[in-house]
Amino acid sequence: MMRLMVIVLGLTASAFAQSQRYELRPNDGSKLELRVAKTGLYRGKVHVFTFPNYTGSLSYDAQKPETSQVSLTISSRDIKLMDTWLSEKDFKSVQAYALKDMLAADKYPDIAFVSTSVRRSDALHLDVLEVRGTLTIRGIAKPVSLNVTLDGVRNFRGEAIIRLTDYGLKPPKAALGLIGTENEMRFSFSVSAD
Repeated sequence: MMRLMVIVLGLTASAFAQSQRYELRPNDGSKLELRVAKTGLYRGKVHVFTFPNYTGSLSYDAQKPETSQVSLTISSRDIKLMDTWLSEKDFKSVQAYALKDMLAADKYPDIAFVSTSVRRSDALHLDVLEVRGTLTIRGIAKPVSLNVTLDGVRNFRGEAIIRLTDYGLKPPKAALGLIGTENEMRFSFSVSAD
């Protein structure tokens, strides 16, 4: 009887140790957000954009996170400006600029991320991972590193810094350079795997 219990426990442990495949898709608790800081006269102001539509997959092994893989496709056409500090006219102008000029969403409808490596970023915090991969924006693929924290079993949150110039984009300026945009943007996310 004792031997049978050991075998059952061993099989159960190995089942949990195997990689599980999950789908990534929007739900009530998910959020993909891009924060773009302003310079010049608008220093201290931030444009906040969200990406409500995305799909992806995750193959995750809690015992061996280095074998994990993730891919995510984000619809650039559905970017939404969330600013409350802009006039209605400026709001429409910034939204249109993001869609047409920055993302060129008609030509490049998707932003894609594919992981190349996953590792624990700190041995003391088993729930913190460094995920490296390739981020493709406007058809330009560049390496990027994400810091990811596991919230529970299937909830992931994290952030990365994205530079406009890495993707051939010049930080926008207006009013003869008195109003501008920083080169570095902060991308944060909170997603759940189903």
